[in-house]
Amino acid sequence: MSSFGKDRESMRRCLGHLRQNGFVASAEGVHQITDKGRQFLADGRTITSGPCSGNAASRRGLSLRQRAWRAMGMRDGFSLDDLLTMLCDGSEKEPERNLSRYLAALEAAGYLMRLPRRGEGGATRWRLRRDWATGPEAPAFNTQTRRLTDCNTGQVFKLGRTAPEAGHGR
Repeated sequence: MSSFGKDRESMRRCLGHLRQNGFVASAEGVHQITDKGRQFLADGRTITSGPCSGNAASRRGLSLRQRAWRAMGMRDGFSLDDLLTMLCDGSEKEPERNLSRYLAALEAAGYLMRLPRRGEGGATRWRLRRDWATGPEAPAFNTQTRRLTDCNTGQVFKLGRTAPEAGHGR
């Protein structure tokens, strides 16, 4: 526990946000406030996590995507149909479209690799790349901005519009 009352991981994320906004510069474990950071403090402004004009990535607790992320980490290979069968109870809104977009985003960002062997009916199968399993929180994909945010590391991937949705037989 630091003198700020935060654990090491919370402090790492906080510093990451300060660096990302240009308020702090870091090199070899040494952190220094920047001119922009000094001006921000002098103006008496506060950093908030408030509204992002619809550009925030959703992070609902046990969302379909969060459940899918956990299932991907436990399986050697899976298809869209596997995830839909395993995770859906009928209460989800457009689960096939939701997961299809999510799988395409994860693949485009490098989290998933396609397996050469197809599934039932020729369905595409994937595996979560073990070196990209960054933690328990599912990467959050904002379909509007085409950004995938790894909630465990803070890394943001800007994805192009060329990534097709992951279908049953692709």
